[in-house]
Amino acid sequence: MERLLDQLFWFLILAGWVAGVSCGYWMGRDLSGELSSIMGIPLPSQMGGWWEPLLFFTLTPLSFYLFSQLFFGASAPFLLFLRGTYDGGILIRALEASLSELSFPQLSPPSLFSVLFILLVLSINLPLCMWASHLGTSRATYVRYRLKGKPVRPGEGSSTLSPLPLLLGFSLLAGLFASLLLGHFQ
Repeated sequence: MERLLDQLFWFLILAGWVAGVSCGYWMGRDLSGELSSIMGIPLPSQMGGWWEPLLFFTLTPLSFYLFSQLFFGASAPFLLFLRGTYDGGILIRALEASLSELSFPQLSPPSLFSVLFILLVLSINLPLCMWASHLGTSRATYVRYRLKGKPVRPGEGSSTLSPLPLLLGFSLLAGLFASLLLGHFQ
């Protein structure tokens, strides 16, 4: 039963993001308003300092983890739906625009950086946010079982090394890399 529940969480998290990308891409920027931008990483042109990617890359997975755990896992698909509307309505459209501006004989640094940055967000930050949502949902399920007095597996929740510091470490490294790119291309 626990394994089935675990797979169901992964399915709901992934389905929430895919539904959000579909809605955000086809409905445009209107759906991807302020609410969805809270869960996403802004474009490089919207960032002011070199430190902002470091902050965004680290805090977005942490917020997914905390909100997923806080609302006992029910918010994880909704949060990833919001992230998907932002990714589909803004990031993927910006990626298409940047790729259409690239010409291989003369590569312009701003458009090349924009492509690299968006690919970094979609290939590293997004999976980390999904993993954080899953970790928060799993932890919330464990806490819910404990609150109800249901038996849990022996040793559950007592591991000395949680995956959360590893997740935050990866996020910090990706943010540092994005900050170096932003500092170099600005």
